[in-house]
Amino acid sequence: MRNIFLALFIILSAGLQAQDSTKSSSGFMKALAQPDSVSGSTVKVFQDARIDASMADRKALHVVKSGTGQGFRIQVFSSNVQKTAKAEAFKVEKEIRSVFPELGVYVSYTSPFWKVRVGDFKTTADAQAFRPQLIEAFPQLKNAIYTVKEKINY
Repeated sequence: MRNIFLALFIILSAGLQAQDSTKSSSGFMKALAQPDSVSGSTVKVFQDARIDASMADRKALHVVKSGTGQGFRIQVFSSNVQKTAKAEAFKVEKEIRSVFPELGVYVSYTSPFWKVRVGDFKTTADAQAFRPQLIEAFPQLKNAIYTVKEKINY
């Protein structure tokens, strides 16, 4: 009876560790196979290899691919006024970040223009769907807001 409670304790303890996404199921099984320090009891688990394969497939689905690719951003500011353009660009960037902290806001300089672009949209439809929110939040920028094709982060 004592060994059963010990085995359940070990399984539950290891189960909590198994919830950590960085640990693999084989590490979990190795932890269970180690003898208990008090009683010397071990747990033997017979598991079909298809379960490991299924878990690996599931983890692969949740991996977020990162990188860059072709997409769209919304340009909200562009100026070539040499004395004020840089300061205005960073001011606009700060304002947009405060309202939309989840979006990427990018300031760039391509002589002679300072530009501020927002978002990493995969399609023009996604960018166009977001435009009204920008216009609502920043009506003073309405005439400068338009969608541009650009390399984006995803």
